[in-house]
Amino acid sequence: MLDFDLPPEAAAFTIVDVETTGLEPEDRVIEVAAVRLGRFREVTRFESLVNPGIHIPLEATGVSGIDDDLVSGAPEFPRVWPILEALLHDAVLVAHNAAFDLHFLSAERKRAGLGSWKGPVLDTLRLARNTCALPAYSLSALHQSLALSSAPAHRALADVLATEALLRELVGRLGARAGTLRDLLAAQEPIPVPWEELPATGIEPGVAASLMAAGQAGLAVDIEYEGHAELRRFHVVPRRLERNGPLYYLCCVTADKPDEQMVFRIDRVRGVHAAGS
Repeated sequence: MLDFDLPPEAAAFTIVDVETTGLEPEDRVIEVAAVRLGRFREVTRFESLVNPGIHIPLEATGVSGIDDDLVSGAPEFPRVWPILEALLHDAVLVAHNAAFDLHFLSAERKRAGLGSWKGPVLDTLRLARNTCALPAYSLSALHQSLALSSAPAHRALADVLATEALLRELVGRLGARAGTLRDLLAAQEPIPVPWEELPATGIEPGVAASLMAAGQAGLAVDIEYEGHAELRRFHVVPRRLERNGPLYYLCCVTADKPDEQMVFRIDRVRGVHAAGS
C-alpha cells in the first residue's frame, strides 16, 4: 500500500503511454508501454503492440508507423492489461496528458469486461504547467525547452522514457516543495481563482460577463465550445474557475445530471447563451 508521506524518491511510479487508432472516444489502443520505477531507478519495463480488432487508419499509421500488418499477430487488450495492472500495483501512475491515456485504457477495460482500476495519478503535463513558465507544454516542446535526455517519438516506449526524463526534471525543480508524495501530487492540481478574474483570461468580454453572472448565480447556461473537430453546445451549470499554469478552466456540472462533471478550457469557449435560447 502506498505511503503518501514518503519522499518521492522512496515511492514507486509506473509511467504509462498508449498509441491509438485516433483521437475520438471510440478509437482503440494499438500499443502500450510502461516503465516501473522504484527509488527513481528502473525496476522493469513492458511494451507490446495491441491488436485492436479494427482497421488502423492511414492518419494514425502516419503518426506512429503502426499499421494493420504490424498488429496482426499482436495480443488483444485483455491479454495485455493484467501485465500492466501488475506494474501499477502500489505505484503512482504517471503519464503526460494522463486523461488521454486513462480514457483509452478505461474504454478498453470496459469493452473487455475487465474490472476498473483506481489509483493515484500524476500528470506531468499539469505538473509542468504549474512548475515551469514555458511557451508550450507538449512532450516534444518540453523536451526541447528543458533539454531532456530522452526524446518522444510517437511510439509508446519512447514516449514513456521521455516522460520519465520529464518527471525527474520536474521533481528536481520542485525540490523541497515536493517533500512527500502527497506534496508532489498536490503540485499538479489547478489553483482556484475568483470569477472576477475571468476578464483577465483573454476571453471575449461578452462571454466573460455571461459566464461570470451564471457562475456567481448558479444558473444553467448553454456553452458553445470548440473541441478538436467541431463546435459543440453543452447545457451546464458553471461551478468554479481554476488555473493550471497559464491555462484557465471552467468547471461545471451538467444541468440535467448534477453528479456529472465537465471541464472546459476557457480559451475554447466561443459563446454563452441563456438555457434553451
